[in-house]
Amino acid sequence: MSATEVVANMPLHSATVRVNKHKADWRGWKFMWPFALVFVFVFVIPILYAIYISFFQKQMVGGTQFVGISNYIRLFHDQQFWSSVGRVALFTCVQVPIMLFLSAAMALALDSMKLHGAKFFRISTFLPYAVPAV
Repeated sequence: MSATEVVANMPLHSATVRVNKHKADWRGWKFMWPFALVFVFVFVIPILYAIYISFFQKQMVGGTQFVGISNYIRLFHDQQFWSSVGRVALFTCVQVPIMLFLSAAMALALDSMKLHGAKFFRISTFLPYAVPAV
């Protein structure tokens, strides 16, 4: 009997392999819980609290007063807000492509074996990370 005949005569589904389709495996989710807790307490709860307090106005005389969406209405009618949004959008559209191009070019240059002085560029790249620790 040849090896191909043995493989051809083998059953497609082996009886020794059991697949449990009914019980979920929660081990991966248990590793996620510490991150999820920190994420909720450090990121999600402060954002929700900031949204909550944005519906109030604090006054020196009279205390805190619920004003609803009037803060948002005032914000969207403010010219300084829209000019700052434009500046941030311009900064993002200019800075991000330039930084991505420069970082990719530097990574390719450091990875290429044809660059003269590659050791100098590697040291000059990682030196700012090492000096503060010293």
